[in-house]
Amino acid sequence: MGSYVRTQSIDHNVGERGRVSLKVVSADVRLRGIPGAEAHIRATFEISASSDADADRIFEAVQLRVNRASGELSVQEHEGNHSVGSVIGRLFGAGDRYELTLEADLPFNAALDLTAVSSDVDATELRGEQRYQTVSGDLSVSRGGGSVRLESVSGDATVRAEEPLSIQSQGVSGDLNITTPMLRSLRATTVSGDVELEAQLAEDGDFRVETVSGDLSVGLVGDATFEIRGLSTDVSSELDHRLEGQVDRRRLIVGTGGPRLSFNSMSGDVRVRRPRRLSAETKPTQPVAKPTAAEMQQSELDILRALERGEIDVDEATRRLAGGR
Repeated sequence: MGSYVRTQSIDHNVGERGRVSLKVVSADVRLRGIPGAEAHIRATFEISASSDADADRIFEAVQLRVNRASGELSVQEHEGNHSVGSVIGRLFGAGDRYELTLEADLPFNAALDLTAVSSDVDATELRGEQRYQTVSGDLSVSRGGGSVRLESVSGDATVRAEEPLSIQSQGVSGDLNITTPMLRSLRATTVSGDVELEAQLAEDGDFRVETVSGDLSVGLVGDATFEIRGLSTDVSSELDHRLEGQVDRRRLIVGTGGPRLSFNSMSGDVRVRRPRRLSAETKPTQPVAKPTAAEMQQSELDILRALERGEIDVDEATRRLAGGR
């Protein structure tokens, strides 16, 4: 048996805010946001075969199914690697005989719906509505923002955004790690997985975390109030705070209180700490208003008049006109 590589390229104009749906099994998946309206997907199959001709026959049988429509693209593996392997086995006397790697460049703001089983997923620079459904695989989402929905079983999820983020998460046993300069909203439910959060909470946001035994750790930027319900829950904070209530209902207040985060658990603990990745002074970036042409012209006139009155010399006027203070 030899190893043969075959590739399948898929291109479609979905629009800057179009929808892309991907479904794979046992594949490594890498997603990247790009400018424009085109989606580009490249599937690489590493096939175990006895010859080029044998590899071509297997490749023909296992190519991804593609459905294109206006503003939409759907790409799906044939019922998963294992099912395909059994089909190939019947046809060619072999078991699972290929490995798949999927790379996709998608418009920054495209809506993404990804289902992956036994697959590791790495997504970067996506800022639209994103939904990830994973089983037995780790998920990394970085350098993006927007709205992220996670549904995972037995896999860790890490979300590190550079822009404001809203997130919904349902998990069973995997941990959830979130870092963002501004968290707009959070709904996280897990059985035994831990939730680690580092962010500033939006004033008008809705923040809820529910676990059975999973812990919550928050690297807090700014102020917040934590409403905590748990029969066997320990509560601690590195930050200046006051703690109210007792036993199963407590309130931890940091600073002036600010946004509220509710935590419900049977036995999970709560720890509030100083941020490690984000500066305590971190604020979401706001666009800086540029001076208008009229404002710039008036500023230059003011400098020239100051020079005429003798309030500044020529060197100082030159420096200010060049943009110095």
